Amino acid sequence: MADLKLPNINKFMASGRIANDLELKYTPKGTPVMRFTLAVDRRYKDESDQWQTVTSWIDCVAWSKFAENLANNAHKGSPIIVEGRIDTRNWTDQNNVNRKSTEVVLENFHILEWKPRDGQSTGSEDVPLPEENMAPQKTTADDLPF
Repeated sequence: MADLKLPNINKFMASGRIANDLELKYTPKGTPVMRFTLAVDRRYKDESDQWQTVTSWIDCVAWSKFAENLANNAHKGSPIIVEGRIDTRNWTDQNNVNRKSTEVVLENFHILEWKPRDGQSTGSEDVPLPEENMAPQKTTADDLPF
């Protein structure tokens, strides 16, 4: 095959509901970060012509202003559209077992319904926070390929 130039595209977009209580955390350097799960439903007709719903559970991470805005304006159950890139990282858990996480790193979001939160977030994640160097970087004119 000749020199095939494949474009570098890594874009994810989905709508769904926030499936867990939101908890704003901070990296050791003080950067805000928030992990949450997006529940995305898909409807289809089965063999007996009955409508069925299957839910996909998508891990997401928001950094900096996105994390703060979600903490202030969204809650468990909020309908939301997320845009971002898919990122995979490897880590070692408390039992020294190698693990792998695939998640959507938010680059934009749209909350579809504004309602006040009814309570503070609780609980903690057993998956460690992503490394701070995985946070979205600012793009400059020098980074553009054209």
